[in-house]
Amino acid sequence: MTNEIVQSAANIPAALSKEKLLEFLKISGVAQKLNDEEKIQFVEIAQAYGLNPFKREIYCNTYGEGQYRQTSIITGYEVYIKRAERTGKLNGWTVDVDGEGDDMKATITIYRKDWDKPFKYVAFLPECIQYSKKTGKPNAIWAKMPRFMLRKVAIAQGFRLCFSDELGGMPYTADELPQEEKSENKAKAAKAETVEAAVVEEIYELPADVLQALSQAQTRAQLKATIYDVIHALGDAYKATLNDYYRKHAGALPEA
Repeated sequence: MTNEIVQSAANIPAALSKEKLLEFLKISGVAQKLNDEEKIQFVEIAQAYGLNPFKREIYCNTYGEGQYRQTSIITGYEVYIKRAERTGKLNGWTVDVDGEGDDMKATITIYRKDWDKPFKYVAFLPECIQYSKKTGKPNAIWAKMPRFMLRKVAIAQGFRLCFSDELGGMPYTADELPQEEKSENKAKAAKAETVEAAVVEEIYELPADVLQALSQAQTRAQLKATIYDVIHALGDAYKATLNDYYRKHAGALPEA
């Protein structure tokens, strides 16, 4: 599979060894869910693009059973930005979200030093939004923060198209792939574990949509659920800010 991937060798970090990547699958609890072919696929993609799962640059999800079982190899949208910056050709970028409801759209404008005109890409909400298979309605994170989620999709798709030589063929982000909703008990356990996990060093300003969703929580359980959804959507980069928000606001809320 590695030989089938066309990728510029420039600016690709050194790949982890096969043993190290398999170790990640084991300690993350994913290995037992994957067959040998899927493990090999994960290893080869990670090595081909120099993606480090220990930094959450690549990970793997499985859902469904039998003929409906699916496995997705996923990367974070921030990886696209980092790789574009490493080329030395990125000269800034902006994202604007306009409209409401089905008319909502996110427009990303990317400036390259080697291009005379900026690159623009538009993502439309009806084409990107994810729905729950159980209810037929937008899933929890899209229902709470559609503008934020649409912005992330525009970033991922825009950078992948603008820097196709460097990013073409890399795994999609979680926001671009359909996901099975977790059972209530598993979701609660995962939320609690995520919120209580060690914070990262970086602290970022939270988007307005995220702050609005957090402020709407009426109980600690609802606040934890919202924080879990944001971390799942955004990755570990915002974990410090979210943990700090929880510590400051959870005490004023009833448990359930």
